[in-house]
Amino acid sequence: MSNQDESCCCCDPNNGQNCIICGKPLLYFKEEKLLECRICHKMKPANASCEDGHFVCDDCHRGGGAAVLDLLLQSEEKDPIALFLQVCALPTVHLHGPEHHSIVPCVLITAYHNCGGKIQFEECLQEAWTRGKKIPGGACGFLGICGAAAGAGVFASIVSEASPLTEKEWEIPQRLTANCLNAMVEVGGPRCCKRTGRLAIECAVEYSKQVFGIAMPVSRPKCSFSCKNKECLHERCPFFGAEDTENKNGG
Repeated sequence: MSNQDESCCCCDPNNGQNCIICGKPLLYFKEEKLLECRICHKMKPANASCEDGHFVCDDCHRGGGAAVLDLLLQSEEKDPIALFLQVCALPTVHLHGPEHHSIVPCVLITAYHNCGGKIQFEECLQEAWTRGKKIPGGACGFLGICGAAAGAGVFASIVSEASPLTEKEWEIPQRLTANCLNAMVEVGGPRCCKRTGRLAIECAVEYSKQVFGIAMPVSRPKCSFSCKNKECLHERCPFFGAEDTENKNGG
């Protein structure tokens, strides 16, 4: 993984958080609109566009899915935080965006498998990405549930084989999602897909050990994205001034 100096692109006018077409700030709508995506040119529901009216749909924003899955399929890494940061360093992953809703369950599935969890790895990894894609961008502000928390729920649902009709298993992903949301609310907002992603992963590591009996090592390195994020909480974020730590068993 790159060190902070290498990954911190403060001189980048876009910094991965604005319009990926022109780099100008995004404006969020009070009500959803139907707009043409500037990449695929399909008319799709939109909750934001840039100052010049550029809109990129969630599917195009997640265009780097193949690179993410390829990295994870080849990885033997057991620490899901390390995996998360490796994936976030890919050029197709933006500072903020709905791709994180799939990245969170995918890195958890990968670490769970690498730590001895008995699953059909490739099948479960693809399913995690597919389910994460269903969580729309802006869900934290518009739907009342952070996509990273829902992504952790996707992980727990796949591992427990939960469905809307299972009885005992039904509550497993619900409880993990609630744990994630509680942790996120304690820190506060506004959005930061790196912060909420890491909080969701830390909650899932603890939950996995308690519920599934699989301990995943988890590290807590200092955030290397703060200088890119104009909404950074700085000292209010638990990762802003975190000391680099060695991997340790979660829980």
